[in-house]
Amino acid sequence: MHIETLRTFCDLVESGSFREAARLNLVSQSAVSQQVKALEHRYGCILLDRGGRRGVVPTEAGRMFHAECRELLDRF
Repeated sequence: MHIETLRTFCDLVESGSFREAARLNLVSQSAVSQQVKALEHRYGCILLDRGGRRGVVPTEAGRMFHAECRELLDRF
């Protein structure tokens, strides 16, 4: 796993937007989506609720993962 993937995930959760996370990390929206799918596959759980008008919302597992990633990134 790359630190950039964790940063992208945090930006996605904090912005609620694949488009904004892609812009912040200088990658395509598709790359953001692929990174999230890889994280979900690696950890065997769904991290984001992608449906609805609210945009992207983290699941309970996603909130816990985000908190740990944010702490790691802040220390890094």
